[in-house]
Amino acid sequence: MVVLATRRSAKDCGQSHLVAGRPRWVARLAAARLLGWLLLWARPGLLQPAWSTSRAMPPSGNAAAAAATARKVASGQQLASTGESKAVESVRRYFGAWNERDMDAACATFADDCTYEDTQYAGAFSGKEALKAHLFKVADALPPTFQFCIDEIADGGEFVGVQWHVENDGQALPFTRGCSMYRADADTGKLVSGFDVPEPAPFKPGSASLSVLSLASKIIAEPIRALPLFVFVSYVVIVFFSNGILPGKDATQLDPATWEEVLNLSLNFWLISPLLQLPFAPVLHPGLEGIFNLLLAWAGLFAGFMSDGRPGRPSGSMLGTIVGMQFLTNAVYLPYLVSRSPEPDDARTVYREDLDANEALVSENRLLGPVLAVVGAGSVCWGFWARPEFGDLPTRWASLCTFLSGDRLGSSFVVDLVLFAIFQGWLVDDDLRRRGVAKDDLGTLRTVAKFVPFLGLVAYMLLRPEYPSHRSAGDEAAVAAV
Repeated sequence: MVVLATRRSAKDCGQSHLVAGRPRWVARLAAARLLGWLLLWARPGLLQPAWSTSRAMPPSGNAAAAAATARKVASGQQLASTGESKAVESVRRYFGAWNERDMDAACATFADDCTYEDTQYAGAFSGKEALKAHLFKVADALPPTFQFCIDEIADGGEFVGVQWHVENDGQALPFTRGCSMYRADADTGKLVSGFDVPEPAPFKPGSASLSVLSLASKIIAEPIRALPLFVFVSYVVIVFFSNGILPGKDATQLDPATWEEVLNLSLNFWLISPLLQLPFAPVLHPGLEGIFNLLLAWAGLFAGFMSDGRPGRPSGSMLGTIVGMQFLTNAVYLPYLVSRSPEPDDARTVYREDLDANEALVSENRLLGPVLAVVGAGSVCWGFWARPEFGDLPTRWASLCTFLSGDRLGSSFVVDLVLFAIFQGWLVDDDLRRRGVAKDDLGTLRTVAKFVPFLGLVAYMLLRPEYPSHRSAGDEAAVAAV
């Protein structure tokens, strides 16, 4: 076996592919430390199909030649003078493509019937499509400064061995060493198998640890995400488990009165039962019914953002989030704001055909805002004037305040309304970016959607631009050609 070994120090590794922009060394150093400790639990091997880079430097030569070699190796260009096998060339191209986040190029180095096994997972990824899906998932989980650096590479013809470690923006992370073995087709050089052995973990964390790393990397890349995360944790503690902050018993005590209240409000969903005077419709305080149904209408408005989870997005469909918000409101919405995949600043315009056809029937329907506006406004009017046995407006307001001061469920609804008012506009900028609207355009509509509670979101759903269609774009091109 012919073995060609190349080494590079942690100090030199990873310098040629840093993300452009002004260095923020404090945040990056904190990021390196945080990711390092996270990887102590979630080992790096689970990422190896997606994270290998060839930054190995020649063992000798002047600095300029070494830098040129590193650039060619990292970009997948192999120097003919090295005499390396086709297998090593494929591995280097794979590594370089991953560091450039070019998943198509990374997958192109593998054969269609390839298998890839990571000892952090219970099974192997079989076939190029399965591998590609995993690579895209992992790419979304980590910041661009997260790199795998080669310490040594062994060329055995159709077999290639790699020893690597992980760095974040040039900072070596602890507990992140590993080895990988690749086998290639001798004729084509396509990789037919891969096998990763990271530093041992006591169990196979798989996607669970990937989720933790994804969350951490997104917060590091966008520190503002820490705000909904903090609010979510506080919300869960206060609404579900605290005693003495909100009135009434916490969720662990399973108060029968609370569950009965939940059932009665559900029966009066959107006030349909009491409006139709159905015999099973319970009689509740109209103010509580108004708050509850306004909250549901507000949660329903976020269905207009379901294109955020269009097909192909790593975060997946938003339909589950929208349905969950009808039951648990901010306990579902706030985690979505933390974990969702952002739209890149240079994202291409999304077309109507890119959306899920069934979801688009709801999310892009111009009636969504007006219908829910009627429900919300009707709920407020119901609270003020329905059920005359509850007295005039001052009387029912006083009784509602008294009721909420002793009711856990009702007071939690008030908390939900406040949080919706704060976070209702967090998806607006990305929604407009998908529609091809420049960052500085439609400033008034952006402001209204973000800062006018409920009705601002209604106006946004009604007035925002529609997604363009490939068909209309083709027609315009044909006209221009004529």
